[in-house]
Amino acid sequence: MNKRDQLAVENFVSTGMDLETLYSCFQDFPREEIAEIYNSYQGNKQGTGETNNSMSINCS
Repeated sequence: MNKRDQLAVENFVSTGMDLETLYSCFQDFPREEIAEIYNSYQGNKQGTGETNNSMSINCS
C-alpha cells in the first residue's frame, strides 16, 4: 500500500470507523496493513488522552 492509500485509510480511521467497516470499505487493500494503521492510530489516540467516540459508517 502506498503512502497516499495509507493516508486515506488513516483519514477514515480518524472519523471513528471500526475495523470491520474499514475492511468493507477498502477491500482491495491487505487486511493486515489496514489493521496496522487502525491499531497505530488508536494507540496514538489513547496516548494523547483522547476519548473514544466510536461511530460506524456504511460505505456501500
